[in-house]
Amino acid sequence: MKSLLLPALMVALAFVSNAHSALDFEVTPESRANWLNEDKFGMFIHWGLYAEPARGEWVMCTEKIPVEKYKLLAAKFNPIKFDAKEWVRIVKDAGMKYIVITSKHHDGFALFDSQASDYNLVKASPFQRDAIQELKDACDLAGIKLGLYYSQAKDWYHKGGEPLYDWKEQCTPEDRQHYLDTIALPQVKEIASKYRPSLIWFDTPQMMTPEIARKFSDTVRSVSPDTLINSRLLRSGASIVGLSREERDELRDVGIDYLSFRDREIPEASPWPYWETCMTLNDSWGYTANDHSWKTPQRVVQQLLEVVSKGGTFLLNVGPTAEGEIPSPSIDTLKKTGEWLQVNGEAVYGAQPTKFKTTGTPSKEFLAKKAEMEKKAAETGSVGGHLRLELDYAWIATGKGKKIFITLFDWPAEDFQLENFDSEIKECYLLSDPQSKLQATLENQKLSVKFPSRPAGDMPSVLCLKLTDCP
Repeated sequence: MKSLLLPALMVALAFVSNAHSALDFEVTPESRANWLNEDKFGMFIHWGLYAEPARGEWVMCTEKIPVEKYKLLAAKFNPIKFDAKEWVRIVKDAGMKYIVITSKHHDGFALFDSQASDYNLVKASPFQRDAIQELKDACDLAGIKLGLYYSQAKDWYHKGGEPLYDWKEQCTPEDRQHYLDTIALPQVKEIASKYRPSLIWFDTPQMMTPEIARKFSDTVRSVSPDTLINSRLLRSGASIVGLSREERDELRDVGIDYLSFRDREIPEASPWPYWETCMTLNDSWGYTANDHSWKTPQRVVQQLLEVVSKGGTFLLNVGPTAEGEIPSPSIDTLKKTGEWLQVNGEAVYGAQPTKFKTTGTPSKEFLAKKAEMEKKAAETGSVGGHLRLELDYAWIATGKGKKIFITLFDWPAEDFQLENFDSEIKECYLLSDPQSKLQATLENQKLSVKFPSRPAGDMPSVLCLKLTDCP
């Protein structure tokens, strides 16, 4: 961590009522989505035939690979190093509580044994194993929840799953209905009934209507009533922030449990008490051989805390290889994140927003990428793509019960000071050393805490303020 060259870290806290000040509805003990607000951290897994060319999960579309050519990948897809128990061990070591894996992505290839289509890992590949069943068994043994991603409305393999079949043939409304009736709805019923997932993560809802969405949610509820359904059944992640109250009510009416915000974006706030954002560990979802832009453990912890401090849940992606291995740089970062959570998890699991809020600044990595994109745009005359904002924070606050946690990303050179602090402190210590109490004084709603001269390591430290009463 950096050491601030200021005589004291003076932080002006924005005194907000809380991050849930304008909720569409309130949390109830009976809500099936409550576990999201307890678990807070999950692993997203993008894995399928696209791992073979190793150019990302959209390679079939971006390169307009014909169906007959792309499906040849299935004949060589033989991930003999896939070990479901090892994947779950990595998840547990990372401090993650649930998994979401692509049971079928946009390329139409399923990782489970489907009766609706033979285009799956069991019937169309030399592997001939049901990876979802193996992962389900391993998750059950380890106490990890399993969620299944399913691309319900975009399918480049099955006719009717895309407006242009095989990139050339215009599909009719009858083709679309046939796809829904014979592929998408039957496969959703298969995965819901066979694996009873904790959630189904729908995606890319092109040409979806409330009536069609209701058919999917009714199908899920008929066989697995406790399975959560995300908002991308009906609305894209990019549209969530701008939805009206009426449009969000429509989501609830069709059976949505939680909001999925835009890929790689952390919203300022959410109108729902249950929401999630997904992030990549590098710049890719599916395995991409030439992508080495790995996030550091410090960056992962900071983004996790940013999400938790705003009331959300963080879904962090890995893209296994065609052999079935999670890339070692991913494992290294996840392992160090998990080690940090073993000590400081109290600031994350079940933690909620506090009334204290600070403002982040664009990270150096973000500014470098932005400059590179602008340079390329100037050279080529192109507009450039959408770059997700990435912020740095000096600290982030979360709370649970009678405790407030301040996760420090910049180590204070002298006293750490918080203003607008109006609670009586019973104890003050670092979660990494709870026996060593820190000296804290409170005067005129200004809290001052004396810190050691330097942090114990390179990972963020967490200050725990134990209060006499709930704030």
